[in-house]
Amino acid sequence: MELIVIAHPKILKNETLLVNQLFEAGLPIFHLRKPEADEAAHGKFMDGILPEYHNRIALHHFHSLAGDYNINRIHHTERFRKNSTFGDFTQPYTFSTSIHKMAEIDQIDQYHYSFFGPVFNSLSKPGYAGIAHNGFSIDRPKTTKLIALGGIEINNIDQVKAMNFDGIALLGSIWNDPAQALNNFKKIQEKCQHLLTLQQ
Repeated sequence: MELIVIAHPKILKNETLLVNQLFEAGLPIFHLRKPEADEAAHGKFMDGILPEYHNRIALHHFHSLAGDYNINRIHHTERFRKNSTFGDFTQPYTFSTSIHKMAEIDQIDQYHYSFFGPVFNSLSKPGYAGIAHNGFSIDRPKTTKLIALGGIEINNIDQVKAMNFDGIALLGSIWNDPAQALNNFKKIQEKCQHLLTLQQ
């Protein structure tokens, strides 16, 4: 299962130090999503990330920064995708997006992967209820990988796998307690690796 971490929406103290530690521990993809931060703040964040990890970062905003930081991952928010003409997908980027209804799956064939959720009740947004009912499963040809988002933590990863998702995205399970972020990540990483071993 693919493993992605999404940034806390706010700027946190010592955040880039922790993100570098996550990369060092083997984090394959980090989504830089800070909707209230300006371009200068995004640039400052990127300056704090070791250059060898820049190609593992996906930009949600200020896509023009990609050329400045050797970034090859671009995320189109749901609003951006629905309200913009975003041009050519033949550019040398990995493109991602987000959907919240399975009925929207036919709208995202050009994307490499998409977040889908909230699968379970959100850990970072109280009252943001999950939509994956008992018996929920994805039974479609996988042209675009679907990454489970929302309420993902170590105790429900088996359920996510059984639902036929291609991967998981972590937010609350990492950032709700930054002091335990690296430890929590390593435990979830080990769980995902175990599931991959069982699949082989």
